[in-house]
Amino acid sequence: MLREQLEAFGWVVNEITEDYGIDFNVQVFEGRSPTGAWFHVQLKSSESPDYSADGSFIPQVLSTAHAHHYMNELQGPILLVVADLAAKSLFWCAPQLMRSRADAIAVSDNKSMTVRVPTSQVLPATAPALLSSLDTLYMLLATRQLVSGSMADFAKTLKHLGGQDVLFQEFQEKANTLKLLKIRDLYKEDKYVEARARVAGILNDLDSSVEIKYAAQVQLEVIDFTDIVRSGRPQAELSQRLLSHAKTLQKITSKGPAHFKFAALIKRKAAELEVLVKESSDVFMTLKQQLALGQNPLMVLNLYARRTMLLRDVTRKYNQCVRLAQLAANYQERWALGRALTDIVKAIAYFIGTLRANGNTEMERQYAESALQICKLAEWISTESGDLDGAVVAILAAVITVHDTDTVGYRWAVEAAQCISDPTLRSGALEGIERGVKRWRGENVPGDYVGDTIWQIIQNVASAQGIDISDEASPLVRQLRIAARDDTFERVLKDCGHLLVTMGSVGPIARYIQEYFATTMAASKVIHCTLHDYHYEDKELDIAYAKFRTDYCDKCPDRKPRAPSWTYGAVE
Repeated sequence: MLREQLEAFGWVVNEITEDYGIDFNVQVFEGRSPTGAWFHVQLKSSESPDYSADGSFIPQVLSTAHAHHYMNELQGPILLVVADLAAKSLFWCAPQLMRSRADAIAVSDNKSMTVRVPTSQVLPATAPALLSSLDTLYMLLATRQLVSGSMADFAKTLKHLGGQDVLFQEFQEKANTLKLLKIRDLYKEDKYVEARARVAGILNDLDSSVEIKYAAQVQLEVIDFTDIVRSGRPQAELSQRLLSHAKTLQKITSKGPAHFKFAALIKRKAAELEVLVKESSDVFMTLKQQLALGQNPLMVLNLYARRTMLLRDVTRKYNQCVRLAQLAANYQERWALGRALTDIVKAIAYFIGTLRANGNTEMERQYAESALQICKLAEWISTESGDLDGAVVAILAAVITVHDTDTVGYRWAVEAAQCISDPTLRSGALEGIERGVKRWRGENVPGDYVGDTIWQIIQNVASAQGIDISDEASPLVRQLRIAARDDTFERVLKDCGHLLVTMGSVGPIARYIQEYFATTMAASKVIHCTLHDYHYEDKELDIAYAKFRTDYCDKCPDRKPRAPSWTYGAVE
């Protein structure tokens, strides 16, 4: 039966009489020409095989020694073939591919193992699948040689395969995939310099595929984002860096594949939207400060004009993004677009927050509803393509567009999270939603990075007004740093109920800061003792208090620390 069916393909079947656990050696021919491919066969026969209850497999018992030999020691591919003599049917499986499949192999006792031979793999109908498995077996054995053998043995194992270029590319892809996993691990360990170097290695490798380069560039985007946030650099740099990464992705995908080219285009437009939203929010913040200060009407008018222009630009850019999302919904290769679509939602979310803060509730509702539709699309595409991590990203993006549990976006996020099939990811998504709710309420969320909020506000105002504060050595930046540090007097006033802090002299730079940054904290500070009428003034609060405490407080018998629950600004 074995010879009849395999020799019908033109293959040569040679019987082995002395090899351990091997009955035949089969050489694969294409017409009259040998392909160089071959495989061993262990043949088991029965007049009435013991089929499973549903008929889907035949359980075949092998000695543990033979099974171990096939799976761990044999250097060539082997197929286990079971013959049903009554039905004149041959069924096959590849034990070397079953090593990690608990449903395929069961240990009966210490001396034997049971292998499930699928009845769906019947000859001659599944000969193409057999050859496909044969290629996989050779790849497996080649990889084993790569790990444990010499390079000469490794090369010898590959000789039978045609299409060496394709084979090389497959190995390159697997190696680069391992590199990407290593880069992700380095990122999690905060080893950004080493992670970036490895990304550069992939991007500069002429043999790296577009898909791998795309993934590496996206990973670099994540690294840069986290690094900028934690380093305290201007928030405007974040949006500009995202745009730079998107432009690089377009260069990487300029010659295709088309689906990655489309994804890069979506990320480019989302990054452009992010830049506009960031500028709009900075102008909005500065305008509010200037209106509260009420000292420069001309500046207020200019800010209003810029705000109007930016609102128009944000609307236009967001509409471009919406049109791309609409095209993505029916795109044939949409599996590559889910995460890129989520970038649109992340970009518009902050703008929705400024609309809320400005009391534009109707516009806020419209944008939030539109963003939710994109979240739903991104989640659907990710789930459809098996990217459950991407689905979680889309679900959590919906949470940042709303600010209340009594919203459609929040309810959808919870429902979608509960439908995630993977229990670990489901739990992570629900936890992420709860963390988002805590942020709405102003609660501290463990693991969140907490930067210098006052300095970030100063950076945003500087960005809105085109003021360069990148030079830390400049007198302007030094006094802005003082203003950020001295934004609250609580650390001094808590030491004694008799202490008072007032503003002192205002120099030209402090006046400039007051006018353009709407804060008086760049002026000098005066420490007072209201009980003994002591006073001391210095440019910085900490320096003034250090001198004051040494001269007066440390030896004062009337020192009266405030209660531990006291906070600056509370009524006593």
